[in-house]
Amino acid sequence: MAVNEGHMTKLEGVNDMLLSIGESPVQTLTSGLGDAAIAESVLDRVNREIQLKGWHVNTDRNLTLSKNASNQFALGVDTLSVDTVNPRSGRQTGSPRPSAFINAGMRRSADNSKWLMYDIDNNSETWANETELTVDRVFLQDFSKLTPALQIYVWTSAAHRFQKGLMGSRVLNEFTKDDVLAAETQAVQEDAANEDLNIIRESPHVNSIANRYNPHYGN
Repeated sequence: MAVNEGHMTKLEGVNDMLLSIGESPVQTLTSGLGDAAIAESVLDRVNREIQLKGWHVNTDRNLTLSKNASNQFALGVDTLSVDTVNPRSGRQTGSPRPSAFINAGMRRSADNSKWLMYDIDNNSETWANETELTVDRVFLQDFSKLTPALQIYVWTSAAHRFQKGLMGSRVLNEFTKDDVLAAETQAVQEDAANEDLNIIRESPHVNSIANRYNPHYGN
């Protein structure tokens, strides 16, 4: 497998998927070869599915959203999921409630032009009181921008699905399944190391117990 500076390009991923079923590699993603187009589609789909879980490389933590001129909290088109959280400081300025206590979710705007944070309690896409929201946002990264470990996990998962759909070989299916499990383990371990999680700070249950006597917690 040809590797570009330690990272796999999308073309390399597609070509390795083709090689996994005995097909010759292509020079570009616009080759017109049917199997190459299917491989790219599968790679894109699996990439989105795996990134939806939220990884260190595709998660914005404690991101502050500000209202636009229409009193809406607009989200980027690459947003996969979003969750309101308390700011790390424990305080939130300019709004009457900490974000974690706000019942909000991602929805398409009424005019179908953009994605917004929707005020579920008030059944509204506009916000009267909050001036800002603090959120954890999971977004879709381009395949080429993922870490090598996550690229391998995405690629092996896509190759497994691709091979299963086109060939259906029981032997190859078991072989690629083992590859997927190994790649997933590596990606999860790398992600946990990069996240530098702390059980006191990162667990909401432990955090609430540790700070139960802190008069500023949650304010």
